[in-house]
Amino acid sequence: ESATDGIGAQVTKSTVVRVPRSVYAATPGRGKFRPSQESPIDNFIMAGDFATQKYLGSMEGAVLSGKLAAEVVCDRAAARTTRGVRAVDESIIADKTRKPVGVRGNYPIAFGGGQQGSGG
Repeated sequence: ESATDGIGAQVTKSTVVRVPRSVYAATPGRGKFRPSQESPIDNFIMAGDFATQKYLGSMEGAVLSGKLAAEVVCDRAAARTTRGVRAVDESIIADKTRKPVGVRGNYPIAFGGGQQGSGG
């Protein structure tokens, strides 16, 4: 709807949607756990906001990761050198089970998923 003063649009209706824990906490040191787009499995390339890229947990990150994955596919098809598979962090290899930082409870919402049922 146009504003009566002719300057521009006027907001007639709006809604703010809040989704708790919809973006994970970007805590320092977590990048070492992100896989590269390349994997040690033949013809298996990863893309998504979880893979190594600079925009954490966002659509922009997923898009950039897809672009990086496409580069790996093109480089392999053209027999060019790729960046290689990222090494697995020692703490993962050692299998030191620890409680996740910042997680309260054992409900799906605590791990970034939607709440299911009563959680009881």
